[in-house]
Amino acid sequence: MKSTLLKLLSNFWILKENDVESYYECKNIDKELKDFIVSKLGLKFYATSDMVRLEKVPLVPREYMGILDFEEPKDYVFFCLVLAFLEDKGKDTQFLLEDITQYIRSNFPGEEIDWTMYSDRRSLIRVLKFCEKMGLIKIDDGNQELFVERADVDVLYESTGLSKYFMRIFPKSLVEYSSVEEILNSEFEFTNGLSDQITDIKRIKAYRGLLIDGIVDFESEAPLYYIKKQKTTILQDLEKFVPELELHLFKSFAYLSVEGDYKYTYPDDSNLCDVLLLCSRELLERVEKGELRFLSAHEMLEISLDHFKLIVEDVKKKYGHFWNKEWREKSTEKIFEELLEFLQLHNFAKTNDDGYLVISPIFFRIVGEYQDYETNSQLSEKDNSNEKVFEDINVDGGFHFEDEQGK
Repeated sequence: MKSTLLKLLSNFWILKENDVESYYECKNIDKELKDFIVSKLGLKFYATSDMVRLEKVPLVPREYMGILDFEEPKDYVFFCLVLAFLEDKGKDTQFLLEDITQYIRSNFPGEEIDWTMYSDRRSLIRVLKFCEKMGLIKIDDGNQELFVERADVDVLYESTGLSKYFMRIFPKSLVEYSSVEEILNSEFEFTNGLSDQITDIKRIKAYRGLLIDGIVDFESEAPLYYIKKQKTTILQDLEKFVPELELHLFKSFAYLSVEGDYKYTYPDDSNLCDVLLLCSRELLERVEKGELRFLSAHEMLEISLDHFKLIVEDVKKKYGHFWNKEWREKSTEKIFEELLEFLQLHNFAKTNDDGYLVISPIFFRIVGEYQDYETNSQLSEKDNSNEKVFEDINVDGGFHFEDEQGK
């Protein structure tokens, strides 16, 4: 059974109408868990008659933490304007699509919105579909998808009253901040909406890094040092509040793993992750043969982009005939581009100024191989299912990583 805190962490919010049991479970959390949320995570907890929500604030904001349904900056601008439009709309208040389009035209900054433009209509529908998915609005009548094709379409919506709880509340107006850094630092001025200033910023950052980001690496030096020094306390907290999570602690990074099927975890069951797992094994084999080596500083692996592309090509030649039709037909260049984009987006790797790919050691914590491939050099002729088995390779204490847990 999933712990209450993991339910709160795994969902943006929990709506009563979608999951009554989880709603009441999370709404009625005990004082001990509330104290943990405030003192260790420094986060706000909301509970209304319709939803419960644990606000998530990452240690390090990253690109992949954006709204995956959105495709361009204008989507975010439209979304903010829709939230502003909904601000004075109570629960069950009805409005038309035309009301939204007029509001956006009147308030969009810097340019005039022309709803005869296909790209603008498509952007707005992406936003409204996201609002519907998140439970901010409901469609009472009409088909909003038709607005993508023509501008003279109207749809009747109603507000759920939840929009006021979507955005984070800052200590002061955003226009009073002069930089992104100021906004990030303001997170540590107050806790849980109270006037009490957070006194242990290192603790808050360490726990947020683990439970919100899922990883703390050497770039966050102070939180990582705190995790190493307070490992026993952190393990006790995890066992008490989120026993599903396991702490892995190394010289250069710490992360949490979870067993089971959860959203936004790596690896997932996508073909792209399958190929990445195969590439991680191939890279490790090159290290074992002495062709590549980990840098002494932070145990990163540095490899030229051309060399990495050759690795991808070798993986495709070795295992490509086991892949589905889509991935078999992709060119090496296309696969290389998709893998590189994923690695950089999820902070598994960065490209430095010299054109080298610098890969984080956490990428090598899990590698993949096809069952019986090494012993038979190919899948058995009797095995027509092409079923693959990926295994978690434990390299703790090996030459790849210095294990802080001493396993």
